[in-house]
Amino acid sequence: MEQKTAQTWNLTSLYPETSKPNELKAILTNLRNTFQQATVQLQNYRQMDEQDTDSLLKIIDQFQYALLNWEQLDDYAICAYAENVTDQSAIVLMDESAVLKAKLVSLQIELDQTFAEFPEEAWEEFVASEHVEALSFYLNERRQMVKDRLPVELERLIGALSVNGLSGWDQQHELMLTKLRVPIEIDDEKQMVTIGRALNETVNGKDRDSREQAAEAVAETCEAEADAFATVLNRVAGSRLDIYKQRGWDNKLNETLEQNRIQEVSITAMLTAIDGNRELYRAYIERKLKVMGLEKASWFDLESPAFSLSGKVDFTIAKTTISKQFHQFSEKLGSFADRAFEEDWIDSENRPDKAEGGFCASMPLAKESRIFLTYRDTYQDLITLAHELGHAYHNYILHDEPALAQQKGTSVAETASTFMENLVLDAVIERTKDENERLAMLEMKIRDGLKYVVTVPNMFRFEQKFYDQRTDGMISAQEIKTLIADVENEIYGGLVDDLAVYKWMYISHFYDAERAFYNIPYTIGYLFSNGVYELAKKQPVGFPERYDTLLRDSGKMTVEQLGESYLGADITQVKFWRDAQNSLTLAIEEYLELTEQYAR
Repeated sequence: MEQKTAQTWNLTSLYPETSKPNELKAILTNLRNTFQQATVQLQNYRQMDEQDTDSLLKIIDQFQYALLNWEQLDDYAICAYAENVTDQSAIVLMDESAVLKAKLVSLQIELDQTFAEFPEEAWEEFVASEHVEALSFYLNERRQMVKDRLPVELERLIGALSVNGLSGWDQQHELMLTKLRVPIEIDDEKQMVTIGRALNETVNGKDRDSREQAAEAVAETCEAEADAFATVLNRVAGSRLDIYKQRGWDNKLNETLEQNRIQEVSITAMLTAIDGNRELYRAYIERKLKVMGLEKASWFDLESPAFSLSGKVDFTIAKTTISKQFHQFSEKLGSFADRAFEEDWIDSENRPDKAEGGFCASMPLAKESRIFLTYRDTYQDLITLAHELGHAYHNYILHDEPALAQQKGTSVAETASTFMENLVLDAVIERTKDENERLAMLEMKIRDGLKYVVTVPNMFRFEQKFYDQRTDGMISAQEIKTLIADVENEIYGGLVDDLAVYKWMYISHFYDAERAFYNIPYTIGYLFSNGVYELAKKQPVGFPERYDTLLRDSGKMTVEQLGESYLGADITQVKFWRDAQNSLTLAIEEYLELTEQYAR
């Protein structure tokens, strides 16, 4: 009899002597001391009449050590909270981590200023030295950033104030969202469920009536809390805009361009390419609604399947499917996935008091990852699991690099995850011969794709309009709903009557304190990954090794440089992004062909 695969993770192995968040005091104290020592050493270094690079190298090494310790502790805190949102000690630990982050940022700012003060010739010699070469991309990047920042004291003040400012509002949103409860009927019983569970019911409920009832309950619950959430969103945006104003930034995308290591011209080309397929995407939506027999559609119908898959996919089947496809791509990837399952890196159990959503947490000191999701025995859950394992594999490749060379752009972070989605889902579609099942699989692939080329760009455009309007003052909940409806109607107009005008409340990316305009990186990553995936199909021989090198260099190159070096592509041009949609457009064309009977 096959042993059942564990669906809860092991966090205690990360800190063997500290099994609970409130027992991490010694580690927190040690980390504070490390930050303090590095800060004093750096200040002493900057006061020297003759500064030697050996002393600076030691400070950089100490900073990297502190960075790895903080990253693991912070992700550990997030994991501890996610597995049980009622754990108050985990909430305290996250708050303590935020305070430490401010100290880390302060030290980073001081280092950046030190780099900026180097004479050009001395700097070139320094970054070319053997000990620093692997860090040169990151160090050059930081040196350049200083030119767009305020003086050290002011940047340090911004970091300190963010604990109770921008970061505090982010945490407040997370707390409000976690506590939100929606009254819906499940199995003929009225239950108060989390917003995540309620949204799942709007898409995957047993029939359209139950889905509609769930959607109405979500709308009523959100409307009751909309003013409070609008206040938080206004404060997040207002805090960020105040910082931009102080820095003299006219372009609100400066920060997201930095974080994604991408040029604005590349994002513009990408959006232009997406708009070029808008009519095809509308044709799919229209056909899907016809298949469902709907004359009047609502937002949840866009996500609900028109074709159903027979049976459930339990976690053991998911494990077997993923392992098989990963091994077929490369033994290294397959062995890695097996290790993640065997060493209990994954919490997928469906239980109360878990956080919603899914993520992959990097544990760089342990050179491991932890994966979080709620597995509800669907193919979509299987694909989500493959996606998060992709993140974990990316971490695995980078964990052998120095800490500063592990710092990848937020969009490139989606490269491996989307690649693994394609790898597994295309294999499942390929072996599916039953037409109804194949249509269901195609629909899943298309639905996921449209999330990146329709939903996310819409959210990006909404954010841009929201930030533009926020410069003139606070925006009411009603005005926010109008803004989002205007953007959504640009593609859904005439097809969907009842739009998801409350999604700004429960999509946490809008409130992220660390990453500005945090929706659009997913589109960049999805399409860039599709470009990588297409190359893998065309040139399979030797590609796994090349792929690993691309992932390793994701902390050392811009997206443009990665595209040129590994894909031979110029991503500032529309052509790259248009070609990157081929897999999705082909799936839509097949779907339209197979459902032609519904068009008559």
